[in-house]
Amino acid sequence: MKKLSMKQKRGLLLLHLIFSSILLGTMVGFLLLSITAANTGEEGVLKACYTAMHVLAKTTVRASTIGTVVTGVLLSVWTR
Repeated sequence: MKKLSMKQKRGLLLLHLIFSSILLGTMVGFLLLSITAANTGEEGVLKACYTAMHVLAKTTVRASTIGTVVTGVLLSVWTR
C-alpha cells in the first residue's frame, strides 16, 4: 500500500478539515433556519426558510459530505 509523504498528508488533512468545516457551518445554518421556521407566523418567511434549506441540501451538503467521506477514507488508507 502506498504511503503519503508528510506534505501530501498535510494537504489531504487540510482538504478534509475544509470539507468538514463547510459541513458543520451548513448544519448550523440549517439549525438557525429551522428555529426561524418553527417560530414564525408569516407564510413568506416560512417558505423562504424551507427554500433556503432545500437549496443548501441540494448543493453544499452533498458536496461537503462526499468530500469529507472521500478524504477521510483516503487518510485512513494511506496513513498509519
